[in-house]
Amino acid sequence: MHKLIFIFLLFFLSKSFAVTIFTYIPKADKHDRRSEYNMALLKLALEKTTPIYGPYKLVPSPRMNHGRADKVAFNNTFENFVHKGSVTQERLSTLAYVPFPVDRGIVGYRVFFVSPKAKEKLKKVKTLEELKKFKLLQGTAWTDTEILRHHGFSVFEGSSYKGLFGMIAKNRVDIFPRGTNEILDEYETYKNTQNFYFDRSLVLYYPLPRFFFMNKKNKKGIERLKKGIFMAYKDGSFIKLWNKYYKKSIDFVNLKNRKIFRIENPLIKGLDISYKKYIYQP
Repeated sequence: MHKLIFIFLLFFLSKSFAVTIFTYIPKADKHDRRSEYNMALLKLALEKTTPIYGPYKLVPSPRMNHGRADKVAFNNTFENFVHKGSVTQERLSTLAYVPFPVDRGIVGYRVFFVSPKAKEKLKKVKTLEELKKFKLLQGTAWTDTEILRHHGFSVFEGSSYKGLFGMIAKNRVDIFPRGTNEILDEYETYKNTQNFYFDRSLVLYYPLPRFFFMNKKNKKGIERLKKGIFMAYKDGSFIKLWNKYYKKSIDFVNLKNRKIFRIENPLIKGLDISYKKYIYQP
């Protein structure tokens, strides 16, 4: 009898204190700091929920682009694989997600790295139609490409994140739009590159909520992240983290003193608008 009780207690304790694995996408290269905020927010959400769900461990996946990440999530290749992605109808229908805009939508305020040949021409732009005459640069499988092409922009896609910055400096394209939250780190990294310029007058805005996505079978994982993020938002620790990573870049961009062109995002049609109350307003 005592032996059975002992075995039961061992089983119960092992289940109670089992470590839950969450798999994340690592940096694209040593200069890429985009994933640092994602990691910090994942840790915050998981720490908030440790008393409820138990300990966790974050494990890196192989490096991959957004297109491959969607396939990996759909196929459930790695344990509790989670990746941040812009909202699209396909992701909403095929994957589970936390219905919270991870970046507070600040990435939808797009400011520009500009090529040497386009620098002076861009300063003269007064209308959205004039802006559409420039050739834009995006990464492979970025959601922005579909949004931009929908509105009549000419977009060239490059496969190497680091290589995108060289392409703009070498006049391969005219404009490389970046999220307001991303551009300061990238500017500091590449500002000494010959013929590398940053426009200080314009903004292209489209709603771009980004969610954490997972496989639909990972119900407990997505439930945990959802609970943790909303707990962090409610107690103020989410905003504190968001400011830590993004406020300097937002101040650097100075959105209030720029001309903003606004376009719609056709990929979020039908999305529950409850996310909007968490969106940043400049």
